[in-house]
Amino acid sequence: MRNAIPVLPAILVLTMGGYSSADELSDAAQGLCDTIRTCALEAVAGQDLTDELREKMTPTLDNACDSMRNQVQAVPIDHKLYQPAVGCLRSMESLTCPQLHNAGEVKTPECMEYDRLAKEVNAANP
Repeated sequence: MRNAIPVLPAILVLTMGGYSSADELSDAAQGLCDTIRTCALEAVAGQDLTDELREKMTPTLDNACDSMRNQVQAVPIDHKLYQPAVGCLRSMESLTCPQLHNAGEVKTPECMEYDRLAKEVNAANP
């Protein structure tokens, strides 16, 4: 679980930029959340955790996913960064658990393209 924590803020930064939307983007965000949840639970499966700590993990993961879904619902589907954001989230969903645990070091081509386009948009709209 500890290794999965850095992944969620990185995703939230991606979606909180305000360049995301419902439907396909929400589905991509949910898919990534499901993958992160699976990886987090796998990471702690062999650890000797108390039942109380295990019970606290699920709501924490659910809250992070809810927050991400809420962020991506605000932007229209026709925004120029909509499809690049979908591509980035889907590419992250396809990463292995070890890659997701080191998401700060792993950059997919789709996410690098999203970052480049987002910087262009931000520079054009100060």
